[in-house]
Amino acid sequence: MGPKWSGDEAQAPIFDFCDETSVKASVDAFHAVGLYDAGYRHFHLDDCWADLERNASGFLQAERDHFPNGMKPIVDYAHSKGLTFGLYTCAGTYTCVGKRPGSKDHWTQDAQVFAEWGVDVVKMDWCNTEGMNPAETYPKMSDALNETGRPIHFNMCEWGRDDPWKWGPKVAQSWRATGDHVGTWSSAKQIIGQRTAVPAELGGGPFAWNDMDMLETGNYKQAAHANGKEGTMTATEYKSEFSMWAILASPLIVTTPLLNCSKTDQITGNYTPGTCRPSITALQTEILLNKEIVAVNQDITPAGRLVSESTSAGALVYARNLTGGDVAVALFNPEDEQASVKLDFTMLGWKASAKASVRDLWRHKELGPLRAEDCKFVVVPHGTVMLRLRLLPGNSDELLV
Repeated sequence: MGPKWSGDEAQAPIFDFCDETSVKASVDAFHAVGLYDAGYRHFHLDDCWADLERNASGFLQAERDHFPNGMKPIVDYAHSKGLTFGLYTCAGTYTCVGKRPGSKDHWTQDAQVFAEWGVDVVKMDWCNTEGMNPAETYPKMSDALNETGRPIHFNMCEWGRDDPWKWGPKVAQSWRATGDHVGTWSSAKQIIGQRTAVPAELGGGPFAWNDMDMLETGNYKQAAHANGKEGTMTATEYKSEFSMWAILASPLIVTTPLLNCSKTDQITGNYTPGTCRPSITALQTEILLNKEIVAVNQDITPAGRLVSESTSAGALVYARNLTGGDVAVALFNPEDEQASVKLDFTMLGWKASAKASVRDLWRHKELGPLRAEDCKFVVVPHGTVMLRLRLLPGNSDELLV
């Protein structure tokens, strides 16, 4: 978000900037660009909103010159538009970027103010926590949130360092399983690898999801750069990012401007102050609003898992059993060379002789009833083929027991 988004001289997005005008405009744009219609329902403010000082009573307060009416009207506005609303805090003395007050030793106060404002999600980061232990600290905020009596989704963000998938389900509803993600292929590949290393039995399910960090989909020079890293991924790589976040059941948290406030092409960094209008790019529309892949992500079944290690050609096969018996499959090629993949139905719990309908979720195309010997695919370098398979009627005896 950026300053002056209410006028005709709006400024370019600034990392970790937000104010009342830009937030309300972005909530409106959330609907206008199609995110709501595609199934997205949550709006979140990260490390941008809090004042550098607590109020006289020791409670967190919104940055006074950016939110002159406080935070509650902002939360209420998001709710009036059918969205849940989330806020960021940190477990240490200060937040990670803005040096805003952290929640250390203020667990009850901070939980109370979040509940009073009507917040639905609280993300708690792990900066400035010298001498603290995640497994001992996060329960303090969890207990404080529970004591408010308001249902609040708690997201822990200690970057997966202390295996939160082992102890997190008793404390939170989601937790970062990986380090920070930025908009580069090396980052996406690393995050997918880190998440794949989580044991399949701890891969996640309802109220216990492994979070792979924010999606950088389609962010180039029009966006404020996460951790100072400009987005450089190709369209193919961004589709792989979205595919793998979806099948591994990570929360789909998108970080991108929802308004174009430039008179010129801000995607290439040619920004000229202008009037804001709701806008995401054609590439972001193609990827983020793919309802078929969003549906794979939003299923309530256990998260997808790696079912086949890399072949000599470099392809990895992931699968997720979906409600109703369908199976989602991602053929992920992290390598720099093209991969040829033959899908073995026994990986999915079916006999090799089974017959299934197969749908390509990126091409939105039925590939026809196929047997395993016909399920052959070419996956371009850094690409992902995303499929949805359904065992055809009369094939129930083809299930492996």
